[in-house]
Amino acid sequence: MKTRRFVLILLLAPSLIFAEVEEILTDLLIVGATESGWAAAVQAARGGGESITIVHDGKWYGGQFTEQALACVDENKGVGKVGWGVDWHPMKRSFHRSGLFKELMDKIEGQNTEKYGSPMPGKPWHGPSTFRPAEAEAMFRLMIQPYVDSGQIQVIWDHYPVGAEVVDSKLKGVSFAKLGTDKKNLRVQAKLTIDASDWGDVIQVAGAAYEFGPDPANRYGEASAAKDLSEIPRNEMNPITWTMIVEQSDGETPIPKPPRYDDRNYPRSTGLGRKEFAGLKWDSLKSGLGGILHWPAAGKASSRQLSVYSVRRIVDGYKSKDGKTSILLCYMNGQDYPLERLPQPVIDALEKTEAGASQKNIVEMTRAQREIIFQDAKQHSLGVLYHLQNFVHERAKDKTNSFRSFHLSEEFGTEDNLPPKPYIREGLRMKAMYMMREQDGRNRDGETKEKAKVRFANVMYPDALFPWQFHYDFHRTGRTYLSDEGAGGPWIDYQKPNRHTKFMSDRSVFPLRSLIPEKMDGLLGAQGNVGFSSIVSAAIRLHDQRIQIGQAAGATAAVALLANVQPREMVYDRAKLEAIRDELCEEREGAIPALIWPFRDLAADHVNFVAINRLAALGVLPLESREVDFHPDDPADKSWRQEVLKDSGVSEGFDLKPESRGVFCQRVWGKIQALGWDGFELERKSKQDADGDGILDRDDALLFTPNKPIVFKIVESKPTPDTDGIPDGNLAQNKPIHFYNFCGPQVQLNKGEIADMGQAFAEGRGFGWERDLGKNYRVRGRVDGPRDSFVFTRGQDMWQCSLENGRYRVTVCIGDSVHGQLGQNILIEGKVVAKNTDTAAGQFQEMTAIVEVRDNHLTVTLGKSAGGSNTAINWLAIEKLP
Repeated sequence: MKTRRFVLILLLAPSLIFAEVEEILTDLLIVGATESGWAAAVQAARGGGESITIVHDGKWYGGQFTEQALACVDENKGVGKVGWGVDWHPMKRSFHRSGLFKELMDKIEGQNTEKYGSPMPGKPWHGPSTFRPAEAEAMFRLMIQPYVDSGQIQVIWDHYPVGAEVVDSKLKGVSFAKLGTDKKNLRVQAKLTIDASDWGDVIQVAGAAYEFGPDPANRYGEASAAKDLSEIPRNEMNPITWTMIVEQSDGETPIPKPPRYDDRNYPRSTGLGRKEFAGLKWDSLKSGLGGILHWPAAGKASSRQLSVYSVRRIVDGYKSKDGKTSILLCYMNGQDYPLERLPQPVIDALEKTEAGASQKNIVEMTRAQREIIFQDAKQHSLGVLYHLQNFVHERAKDKTNSFRSFHLSEEFGTEDNLPPKPYIREGLRMKAMYMMREQDGRNRDGETKEKAKVRFANVMYPDALFPWQFHYDFHRTGRTYLSDEGAGGPWIDYQKPNRHTKFMSDRSVFPLRSLIPEKMDGLLGAQGNVGFSSIVSAAIRLHDQRIQIGQAAGATAAVALLANVQPREMVYDRAKLEAIRDELCEEREGAIPALIWPFRDLAADHVNFVAINRLAALGVLPLESREVDFHPDDPADKSWRQEVLKDSGVSEGFDLKPESRGVFCQRVWGKIQALGWDGFELERKSKQDADGDGILDRDDALLFTPNKPIVFKIVESKPTPDTDGIPDGNLAQNKPIHFYNFCGPQVQLNKGEIADMGQAFAEGRGFGWERDLGKNYRVRGRVDGPRDSFVFTRGQDMWQCSLENGRYRVTVCIGDSVHGQLGQNILIEGKVVAKNTDTAAGQFQEMTAIVEVRDNHLTVTLGKSAGGSNTAINWLAIEKLP
């Protein structure tokens, strides 16, 4: 990096003003030390970058982890039972942690263990991993510091972009001013720039194309997008939230009453407020109230439970080494700050800065205008804490864990003890080479996530760089006021049409094209400034996803700089695309390779992790949409291996021998590396339409595969005889000697059925459970026959029936006609029949085992000792075999 200083003499009557401007020449400029900017810098430095400059409008690394204080980790989640997840939540961690995210979390959790006695000391209701923001920032700093010390990276704090130099649609440099001023004092010239800022600052000053706010349906053809934007305010966005970190005090430490405070702003904050304010009349009819428990009673605080106190608890003081509880206050029942229909005092303040400023989208506001909104959002959040410490405290019967004995953490070093920045869910969206759309990845098993089953996305982009999965997570975007007081009075937020959490994605991947501007060279997007629609942005905003975006951008930059090409050229160049994947998956000392393909069961420490990843991304592994587990240690089937060899073009001289799927992939990958990429060239039929299918590249999800436009439609999977829950004809003809219907007392039985209602085993009756499960039955009243009811286990339970010794065919049916049931397990006479088996709502799974009874009792084991999920048994049929 080269640094020069210039003195500019500006003639302004009646005096001369001297302004010194520092100029830096660098290879890679990264604007924003957010988690994405940090990851981009570390990855680029590991890739050999020698001249990397970070410029940040603050003093901390880490973005939403630290400056925004989102101290309870949210990460990729989906349906299924693999990975951590609270019992009630239908979504579980989708993939094993990998790459820089895993490296960071390992360090954070190691620090937690040393200081608090546990890697996950909070036991929050929402997510497993928590941390104190300042302590997490120390881990960000620890990981990047070796590259700062080596001179590869330099960091300039407290500066923000104010201008850009663009020549022939190529970004050449960015000018900056110091926070608190608007005078340029720094100019950075760079071969390539990554915009990892909070609000797309570089994209805006450079004049690159971008979007913000809701997309109309006719823009990207999204099923849940608004058909008409005329009634949607231009400033509607996923809301911001000013989070708070509070820690336990030795006595009562109430905060001062915030300006314009009104208890009626917080009817949803707890169940106590909901009761008191239920009669309030709001000017939106869709403002239904909710409310959760304020805090647990004495002696009941440490369990994982839903309350304001424990939903995002960072450290459980009752169990930690230091004996002090700390809590992240960030929950949607009262703390979120919508960005439409602003309060009148905020409107008045904005209009004083510029006519029409109150109608601008926050993305396009000046820093001073945003600050007006930020100050009001701060006061609204402080109002939540004041409400808990006073209104709720006064009405709570048990005050043991009251927030009145908590104070705001001083770890941020701010005057108000609040984080430096709000939590930002949605910002600017760069107009990229490809804009990811809802229909590419939205689950197609049903309208909402309740019917979703594990599967890969409908579109798996050919230029995939990392996996992601989440629901399209919109907090309440609307604001409603009391009918008789208007915008000058109290308000609450409310849910607007299709801006909710009911739709979810499948296991998806993120394309290289969405990091690259549609037209401008010399620039890459990162953080939230990338190519996706508003709807998709709501599903790609989590802690791990933002680090993955940054790591991908850093790898792209490293390869582009080394090859001296623009990133857009690499989309169509197989060798360079694979070079980016090389960087992401490089097995360097002390580094963890990154996952590219969204396998559920592939851990980063598996010996064949990289080979499997790379072959999947290359498209040479035959994968069905539901085959989300790769089973790397299972024996490799001969026909499967032959198909892989055919698609990979390395069959000549390749010997087939008994080996695992993972080891086989390792050998195939090794041969591809030896031969090079000549057999995998990306054919480009024209500059605008690579595959010649009539869909221009900017709108073509499958860039090199001729296809029709992608549209969202539900794919109704017709039940098979094994999934309809109906005893099939063969079973009826064979006339089982026993047919047990697991049901309730009100169920009318068919001829020959025996009712099991969860009773404990009795010799006189001849069947039953190891313990009484008489309260664990459900009758849904939705479908006909024995599939409509079930008995369920939460942990592991055993069912038996008296039976003569001999060989039997036993068929069992599991499922639920109303709800999805995840992670079900059944053993019959020790034979595994169901292992972590999921059934969607209204779907069933029938399974058969041939067993031998030797002790005059058929034994069926249901569930697993660790608990965490239901196993719902509908019926069981027993047939005698010769």
